[in-house]
Amino acid sequence: MKKLLPERKREKPQIIVTNLIDVILLLVFFFMVTSTFARDSKKLPIDLPRASSGVLIEGETLTFQVTAEKKVMLRGEQIFTEAVDQKVREYLAEDPNRAILIEADKTVDYGTVIQLLDVVRTAGGSNLGLSTRGK
Repeated sequence: MKKLLPERKREKPQIIVTNLIDVILLLVFFFMVTSTFARDSKKLPIDLPRASSGVLIEGETLTFQVTAEKKVMLRGEQIFTEAVDQKVREYLAEDPNRAILIEADKTVDYGTVIQLLDVVRTAGGSNLGLSTRGK
């Protein structure tokens, strides 16, 4: 029996990977950029005092927060004075010049901040900073 239309050769299906590579590359860039913003995602909102002479500290820091209720927090969890000493020593084990920041609410009294500074310094912290907001 004769066919009206000639039989066409079937081509093997192909996967075009150039578009797939572009999408994967964009996803890699997206996750690299967003992961830099997620470092201290567990910080509490603290009302920092204002200062016009503040300097931005680049790189990784260990940040202690002192709330208005005089609680010392580290990565969103309350930490006691004995544990502050241990955390500072662990943090400074790699490099003793690593930066340590203290963020204290502007209503916290001076003595509470000084007590925390004293514990950090006796644990070996020498590169200390107090966080402020710009004007």
